[in-house]
Parts: sequence; structure tokens; C-alpha cells
Amino acid sequence: MSVNVHLALRVDKLESIEQAETVKTALAEVLREHSIDRDVRLRKFREPISVKVTTGRWPLSVRGFGVWSTAFERDVTAAVHDVVPSAAIDVEWGYPDEA
Repeated sequence: MSVNVHLALRVDKLESIEQAETVKTALAEVLREHSIDRDVRLRKFREPISVKVTTGRWPLSVRGFGVWSTAFERDVTAAVHDVVPSAAIDVEWGYPDEA
């Protein structure tokens, strides 16, 4: 069974725009590996320095969400901390069908 979910992922505690670019590149690879790169927005911000991944108007449709979300969050954490160990990662899931 598939579940519709919205994703809001934010990476903070970055010290430079160069770190943000490195994190953005690492996250782009994770998004490709999980086949959601075309379904989300990946953006880098200067003030405060951060990187965000968000779904747009339409949610992701994910089969096996419990297993997939655990693997996705693990891969995000590994990718980000491999390039910026001190980065803070916040992942929030929204469930539009429950609204």
C-alpha cells in the first residue's frame, strides 16, 4: 500500500556557503538514489546558511513508507555527516490524506 507524504528536511549549523554547497551535492545524490529527485525541491540558503529539501504542491507517494523512511533518514544522516559532521538535520513528514 502506498502512503502520500510531504517532506520538509532542513540542514542547519553550517559555517559557510561552501559547506552548504557540499551538503546540497551530497543530498542530491541521496535523492537520486531514492528516486525522488524529480519530486522535491533542493535549495541552498545564505541567511541563515542552510539547505532545504521540500515537496512541492504534490506529495510523494511511497510504498512501504515505514521501511523506506527509515532507510531514507539513515542515508540522509550519513551523507550529510560525512561532509559536515557538526551539521544539524531536521526531517518532518506530513500526511495530507489525514487532514
